[in-house]
Amino acid sequence: EKLCHAFLDRAVLDSGVNLIDTAEQYPIPSDRTNPEGRTEEIIGNWMKKGSGRRDKLVIASKITGGSNVTPGNIRKDLEGSLQRLGTDYLDLYLLHWPARYTPQANWGQSLMYNHKAEDSPYYQ
Repeated sequence: EKLCHAFLDRAVLDSGVNLIDTAEQYPIPSDRTNPEGRTEEIIGNWMKKGSGRRDKLVIASKITGGSNVTPGNIRKDLEGSLQRLGTDYLDLYLLHWPARYTPQANWGQSLMYNHKAEDSPYYQ
């Protein structure tokens, strides 16, 4: 974590980088010592170290795709990311590993989610 914070200091505070791209499933590969979500926690802990750090950033995160993407999981996973990052908003929320050629492929184009599509055999 200390090394990651040093990278963030140099990139954001010293060099003006403002976009952080992360995901609920990072780091990859994950294991017991580095569980999924840990990268968001490290970024959140870095932001807590100084006032105004969040304001300097555009944060993009992602929900893990596949059968995980349901209306309930979109909200639950987003709330988990917000909690780990220690912020009350994301600038961009994306679908990571979409199930291409399925109804899910269009979820980001509209929030008019087709609940019945989840029951389709090809979606599973």
